[in-house]
Amino acid sequence: MLLWDAWKAYAHRAASYQTRVLLTIVYLLVLGPGAVLGRLFGARLLDLERASSSWTERAPPDRTLDGLRRQF
Repeated sequence: MLLWDAWKAYAHRAASYQTRVLLTIVYLLVLGPGAVLGRLFGARLLDLERASSSWTERAPPDRTLDGLRRQF
């Protein structure tokens, strides 16, 4: 059992190191360039110059007893 416990401790340290290395590589090679390309070529999601307001006109709520029973 001593050998198995030593192996588990080593495997835990190796997995922790490997996870950090792999996540760093994914971040640098996938997310970083993707964010740069999205920033350069992507459309603005909240382009405030196109609309005068972002307000959405809603109908007034039905305040009758029947309307309160059927809210959804």
